[in-house]
Amino acid sequence: MIRVTPSSIGYLKECPRCLWLYFNEGVKRPRGLFPSLPSGMDEVLKSYFDEFRSRGDLPPEIKGKVKGRLYPNLTRLKIMRQNFKGLTAQIPDFDMRLKGAIDELLVNNEGQHVIFDFKTRGYPIKVDTHKYYQDQLDLYALLLERNGLRPADYGYLFFLHPTTYEAGKATFTSEIVKMNVHWKNGLAILKDVRDILKGPLPKAHTDCEYCLYRSTAAFHS
Repeated sequence: MIRVTPSSIGYLKECPRCLWLYFNEGVKRPRGLFPSLPSGMDEVLKSYFDEFRSRGDLPPEIKGKVKGRLYPNLTRLKIMRQNFKGLTAQIPDFDMRLKGAIDELLVNNEGQHVIFDFKTRGYPIKVDTHKYYQDQLDLYALLLERNGLRPADYGYLFFLHPTTYEAGKATFTSEIVKMNVHWKNGLAILKDVRDILKGPLPKAHTDCEYCLYRSTAAFHS
């Protein structure tokens, strides 16, 4: 059984060789200090959204800009948010187990569930920033579908970046990007992953700094 997460599958588009080494031989990429600000902001945002959930309302930053209301079952949502529990799905066709934790969830007028994901950045988004997260949203939609939560064919990315600082307080600006999403695309992503992992070791990606580092280290050893 291959155990994967939406974040670990990020290796797929960056470098199939790194993906193969990670899952087949346990070789991880070198990693520096993990930035804690995005995780801290996620927790602050979750508490902030939960306050509006208790009132049956939407935060002013997104009111009138999104289709749907906040998912009402906070008890279940808290489980879906946990890294060690979250949402899981068995994908027997590919001998895979998919697991992921979501930030927030909306429900539209058709009773469909809408992925709403927080992204804290240091700078404003670029024209194509949102494209990096497409696979992640499609895989979240697949998790919803396999857990009996009918997913919508769209989702939202909620970007935050700092703009000013004064007297111990930082001001953040928010941007919302609506994305087309489909759980079947998540299945196609998993098939690609399975095919890579079951095949021979892929060639090093020409732009992969990690593969270059490994080859350089091996040359000098």
